[in-house]
Order: sequence, then C-alpha cells, then structure tokens
Amino acid sequence: MGNCSSFKNLCLFSQLKQKNINEIKEQNENVVTTKLKIDVDLSNNSSEHEYEHEHIDSHNQKMSSHYIVNFPNHEKRKESSTYRKTHHSMCVDKNIPCFICGKTQQGSHISLETHHFYCEKAAQNAIDWLKFGEFAKNCYNIQTGEYIGNKFDWSKVEENPDIFVDSEYNMIVLCKEHHISGTKGVHHVPFPNWILQKYPKDDFQFLM
Repeated sequence: MGNCSSFKNLCLFSQLKQKNINEIKEQNENVVTTKLKIDVDLSNNSSEHEYEHEHIDSHNQKMSSHYIVNFPNHEKRKESSTYRKTHHSMCVDKNIPCFICGKTQQGSHISLETHHFYCEKAAQNAIDWLKFGEFAKNCYNIQTGEYIGNKFDWSKVEENPDIFVDSEYNMIVLCKEHHISGTKGVHHVPFPNWILQKYPKDDFQFLM
C-alpha cells in the first residue's frame, strides 16, 4: 500500500515538476484561478497539496425547478379555531415581526401572515404523527425558540392534527413578500436560498 502511494506521488511530482512558478493567474470571464506549486515528500509517502482557489465576482444565477407534490385527501382549506387563536396571538398580541425582514404589523402598518413551518395544512393527513413526535424531541420553533418535543400528546395529534399543525409551535410570522411572492416567498423559493435573506452582510441582496 505504501509502495503504491509512493509511486502515485512520484508520478504526480514528475508531472508538476515543470510548473515551478509559485503563482499563475488566469483571467477568464471574471474568474481568476491561482495555481500553486505542489510539494511532495516521498520520504514519508505524504504530499502537501495547495489546491486551486477560484475567485468569482458577484453574479446572478437564474434558477428554476419543476416538481410534483402529491397531497393526501383533505378537506377544503378553512381556518380552525386553533389557527385563529394562533394568528392573533403571534401577529397582534405579541406583535412578532416577519421572520426574514423584521417588519411588524403594528410598526409597519401591514398585515402579517402566519406560515405553517414543519407541516403545511394540506399534508397533515399523511403524516405519521407518532414518528414526528420522536423527531420533535429535538425540535424548536425556528422563530420563537419554543421547544416542541414534550408539549403534545402525539396520539391525540394523530386523531386531530390541527392540535399541532395550527399551533404556535408549527407557525412562523412572515410578511406577504417573504411568504408567498414568487421571487422571495418561502412557498416558491427553495429553503436554502430563502433563508439567506435573513442574515445578509451589508444589506447584500441574495434574491432578485
């Protein structure tokens, strides 16, 4: 195994020996690639590689995705009493701001919305709530920090999912733009891109 490694290192060293320039910069469409010399230590069958570093200027990248969501049978959407209580508590009584931009209903004079975070309403009849209960032992509301795990009898949630789905533990507050807009809303933008809007440096705009 050691002889094989030494042979590979020797081949690598032979190929790169001619490239004894410390730094080579290549400019191609605003991309600068810096290639550094590779030092190979054959005495202990190890090699120290300084890999390529690419410096890419700020740029736009157009994204699109197409997929099919299969929802189970469910009743036509209507507000449950739990949801009405939750929405009023979070948006009015507690005046919780939009999770992304920080606007509040009272301070910004806009109508904020509540978003089902862990499970959306239309999916609740196909969730194994006992399995979710095990998962929830490690879960918190991403906005309020409220611990979820021991707050529910998941066998009862199995019988009536509204108990959890429409509760404050499954809800975050969002403005309309960051909730349902086609370019910045959580219902349309993949979560890894959507969440970047919460903590940009120097007001950097991730989504256009």
